[in-house]
Amino acid sequence: MAKAELKDLLEEILRAYPPIKRVKDDPVQFARGFYDKKRSKAEIEAVALFSAMLSYGSAKQFIKIIKATLEMCDFDFLLFIQQKARFRNTFDSYKWPAYRLSTSEEIKAFACAIGLTIQNEGGLETVFLSGYLPDRDIIAGLTKLHGKISEYAAQIVSPIPRGLRHLLPDPASGSCAKRWQMFLRWMVRRNDGVDMGLWKEVYPADLIIPLDRHISKISRNLGLTQKTTDTLNTAKEITDALREFSPKDPVKYDFALCHLGISGECTHGRTTEPCQKCLLKPCCAVKQGK
Repeated sequence: MAKAELKDLLEEILRAYPPIKRVKDDPVQFARGFYDKKRSKAEIEAVALFSAMLSYGSAKQFIKIIKATLEMCDFDFLLFIQQKARFRNTFDSYKWPAYRLSTSEEIKAFACAIGLTIQNEGGLETVFLSGYLPDRDIIAGLTKLHGKISEYAAQIVSPIPRGLRHLLPDPASGSCAKRWQMFLRWMVRRNDGVDMGLWKEVYPADLIIPLDRHISKISRNLGLTQKTTDTLNTAKEITDALREFSPKDPVKYDFALCHLGISGECTHGRTTEPCQKCLLKPCCAVKQGK
């Protein structure tokens, strides 16, 4: 299939499945809600990172936990984690949720480490830019951010336990760092009703696609990567392929493609009925029996 034809199909996916209509089923809904209410940049950063790092496993479950945490502090999340004394009764009595690999205390420590980083470093973007600039290196920026939050986490609990480390995966490890890349997409891409475009000094062209299982399978079926493992290099290869279609904004297709899988409208060939209706079937390896 010609690249021009695949580009046309990807653009048609964006038109047929407007990302803004999927926000309510995505963890971006929480940061987006703060953005739409014109809350401070620091508050949006805090909610976005907390939401992004809890976003693994069942979407229904982690969305429930994030929502409960924000409701508990009456949606004053940043103030709550930075000024615990003002919320002493609530803060001490509230049992933070446990989720999968992370205990209640580990999730609380993670939230407080975010608060300390923003309070003492001037914001998450400031820390990120200290690594990202001058070479526009996304992984270097994330590594700086990871390192600084980890420093504050270690002040709260040391050594940093396994469940807290899972909420702070090392972006320099060679993994695809899906949750970090998703957080960056929210912060960097222009405001389109989903992403918020708050970090003006970071170029959308430099972003790397958040590689989850849905993007992984769809990308292989579309021939966007030949790699068989989900690593940082795989995410970069997929992003490079998409960059040919949209050089200044290669990850703009991420949300729509990912939600094809999340919604069940793409079953990656497990059932044939969705394939018959799929706009991507002319270029999909599953449909072509490859």
